[in-house]
Amino acid sequence: MELLLRHDISAGRAAKLLGIDRWQRSDLMDVYDISPFPDQTREELEREVAYAMHMLERN
Repeated sequence: MELLLRHDISAGRAAKLLGIDRWQRSDLMDVYDISPFPDQTREELEREVAYAMHMLERN
């Protein structure tokens, strides 16, 4: 989890090394207070969500 916290490995690689699935990894990231969006500001994430919602509404 330390490697994941320092962004030395990806979340997928962490799960593989730990022998757990992505849901278990997500729960573990919560325990260690590791964000799944470490390099995004709140504004960037909000823009992505707004864009995704817009695309869903179009279809």
